[in-house]
Amino acid sequence: MTLLTFSFTGENTTGSATFTIAKEYKFKNIYLEDVKYYIASETLEEPIAKATANSGLGSIDTTILSPLAIKFDFLDNKDAALYMLSDGTSTMETPAIAANEQINITGLIPIGRANKVGSTPSAMSSTMSHSYPYKLISGRPQTWTTSKTVTIDLYYRDVGTDGIVKDWALISSGPTHNFGDICSIDITIRLE
Repeated sequence: MTLLTFSFTGENTTGSATFTIAKEYKFKNIYLEDVKYYIASETLEEPIAKATANSGLGSIDTTILSPLAIKFDFLDNKDAALYMLSDGTSTMETPAIAANEQINITGLIPIGRANKVGSTPSAMSSTMSHSYPYKLISGRPQTWTTSKTVTIDLYYRDVGTDGIVKDWALISSGPTHNFGDICSIDITIRLE
């Protein structure tokens, strides 16, 4: 059993990080052992008034927080595929997919939701959306040689339009700064 931890922050990445493996590993199974993160930004939350059409809110005003996911480049469609229906504004496909058409995203694993700006760090709040460990690859012998690279991308769903949760998109540190200097993520995988 080998544990590998990948860690990056908004100070040194744009929401996508590539790591170089330092030694050779041989294994058959990969588990997502743990994910700890603090990802908070005003662009990852949206206040919704109870009067918003189709919001389903009867008597309260609330804040919707963006769903978050991680994507591993070493997974293929035999390992993990997320199936969803498009909202009609997809930026992941060219040409754009019409509303309610299926999108399949290989290697994308939902991990929870963004932290509310000013809230306590995720380690002190319930942000995980499933139980760990989570088996990513099962019974498929592999060898990761020295100098192999592993790329991890962070994704979110835009909630900035009242009443709409948009398609998955890559988190960036560009003009919207939804992965800024205060953000961090630690991902631990187990090789067996």
